[in-house]
Amino acid sequence: MVAKDVQETAAVIGNAALIRRLDRDIRAGRLSHAYILDGRKGSGRHTIARHVCASIACENRPGQALRRAEDPNQMGFFDLTPPPPPREIPADAPLPCLECPACDKVLEGKCPDVHFISREGKASLGVDSIRFLRQDVLIPPNDLDTKIYIIEDAETMTVQAQNALLLTLEEPPPYVLFLLLCDGADALLETIRSRAPVLRTEPIPDEDVRSYLRARRCTLSEEDLNAVLLRADGCIGQALTLADARGVKPILKLRSLCDEFMEACASRRYDRLPAVLNSFGSKRDAVGEVVSLLRLAVRDLILLRHGEQVKLKYYTDRETAEALSGRFTTRFLLRIYQSLDTASEGLEANGNIRLTLMQLAVSIGG
Repeated sequence: MVAKDVQETAAVIGNAALIRRLDRDIRAGRLSHAYILDGRKGSGRHTIARHVCASIACENRPGQALRRAEDPNQMGFFDLTPPPPPREIPADAPLPCLECPACDKVLEGKCPDVHFISREGKASLGVDSIRFLRQDVLIPPNDLDTKIYIIEDAETMTVQAQNALLLTLEEPPPYVLFLLLCDGADALLETIRSRAPVLRTEPIPDEDVRSYLRARRCTLSEEDLNAVLLRADGCIGQALTLADARGVKPILKLRSLCDEFMEACASRRYDRLPAVLNSFGSKRDAVGEVVSLLRLAVRDLILLRHGEQVKLKYYTDRETAEALSGRFTTRFLLRIYQSLDTASEGLEANGNIRLTLMQLAVSIGG
């Protein structure tokens, strides 16, 4: 029996349609030689990849026990007794079973036939890593019938690396499976995408993420947990990273800055804006993060001014947000949003941070 933490590692939350598609291909023996798993960081791509690896390796996969029992190589020359009769496994048996040694080995990262190709802290995945892969695929698998290569951050592959990989994708050995994990499949060459189905992860409903975190004994208050869920935006990996006292602290600090800014605008205390904006800090990424959050807050208030029942992207309590929206006119909110938009563009264009924030204060209070 595999350990509980290994079972949790294998648990796939959400993306039911994608998992059904892959399970169907595995059970029917119709797996493509390559798949592109496209989705944001924390959207479950690695968990899905581990699920596929364990399903392929699983000793209780339907048809797997029968094939192994019929393999004459399973009986040594000096064996005096034949192997036991094949044990047929129901077609609807769970996959992976999470109970056999093969599942255990894969999910603990100990299977010699599952290989991760990463950029190892570099800005891009270079051609040398792919050249190594091209040589390694010529060696047959050790334990499994399939040799699996999980290429992380595939969207960062250089053009040279993609072209090198293409040579293997065009004529791969029959025992090889490639799983390309990426955030934005459009960054891959069309020739790569034409040889591997693109499977996109979907945002996981907040209630499913909430239930998963509570099951893992998340101790955050309901308000703080709501802030984490908004920040994660359907990415369970992000939620797991943030859902503790250490992870949630930076989120609450950012939200506090945003709330101060919105209160200064709502009360028309424009004289307070420079001090509030100064508290955003002097690091470009940090300031850009606060500006992005403020755009979500203003977006929520604009929609609430018109009574639209949409999912809020910043505010955790609808009643509080509705009361705040009543202190603004739609015209003023649109002016704030346009000013934030201009500030965001200035930051992205490497403009002076202090000057950008000063212009933001003037454009709102002018």
